[in-house]
Amino acid sequence: MLRVSRMSVMFAYLAIFACGGLLLGQLAGCAPPEPRPEPRIDAVDPEDEPVEPTEPVEPVEPTEPDEPVIVEPEDEPAEPMADATPEPVDFDTLPVDAPVSTYAPAQDLLAQVDQYMARMEEVVANADEYQDGAQRLARDSNTMIVIALALGMHDEDHQLKAHAPAILQAAQAVAATEDYEAAKQAVEDLKQAIADGGEGPELQWEKVASLKELMEQVPLINTSINRRVRRRFERNVDDIAGDAAAIAVIGQGTLPNADDTIAPERADEWIKYSIQMRNAAAELRAAARAVNEDAAQAAFEKLGQSCDDCHAVFHPEELN
Repeated sequence: MLRVSRMSVMFAYLAIFACGGLLLGQLAGCAPPEPRPEPRIDAVDPEDEPVEPTEPVEPVEPTEPDEPVIVEPEDEPAEPMADATPEPVDFDTLPVDAPVSTYAPAQDLLAQVDQYMARMEEVVANADEYQDGAQRLARDSNTMIVIALALGMHDEDHQLKAHAPAILQAAQAVAATEDYEAAKQAVEDLKQAIADGGEGPELQWEKVASLKELMEQVPLINTSINRRVRRRFERNVDDIAGDAAAIAVIGQGTLPNADDTIAPERADEWIKYSIQMRNAAAELRAAARAVNEDAAQAAFEKLGQSCDDCHAVFHPEELN
């Protein structure tokens, strides 16, 4: 009984000693640090904050596939497409009084004015050039006459329309010259008329140029066209179109010249063949502008045939 009591006392002392040691350790800072709590990351739970529902969208009824929805403008109508395809022209049926734009648009003729003016200036550059080119000057000045007539009678507005009478009169003056000094001055006057205009006759479709000089010009232009149609066509469409426009206005401009032919009594046939040449040249010009080589070749052959048919009746070497 005594032994048990001593043992109990011993355990009691040990317990008191242990508690005292722990208390002293905490007071001295020797106790192990308490663990630092980990940061809390709250996960977003879609069920915690429900999204407010949007208003229901009414379903769009599908349109019929055969009836597409067309949005019509409210204020201004839509402008037409700039590259709209023009209506095809039946060149074989162009009448005598067809608008000039159907066979020789103004822009093509304006380019021809520049070309023939440059050629004439070359001829009168000096006396030697004139000696070699006097015949060319006669052909080119007469061609300029009918080009000016067509520009003055044109249905399109352009920068030389008001100048056309003065250009025609000045070109006639060049065609009438017979020596270098007169030709040089006349060419300078023509250049001035192109730039500034001036007085001139009231224009109408009447005989204004030499049929002989124009008929000599046509085969030269045809040779130029033939070379350009057959070789490097796409690079030469501007020149082909310009040459074709020149032939077209020659055909139109010489309609009143039947009395200068070998058979003036057959004026109706002269007009028929002249219109055929004009219309074939118009078709050739349009094919060149469309960059259609096959069509240009076919139109050029038609142009040649019109000349052959005309020459069978009105021999070019026999002009009054």
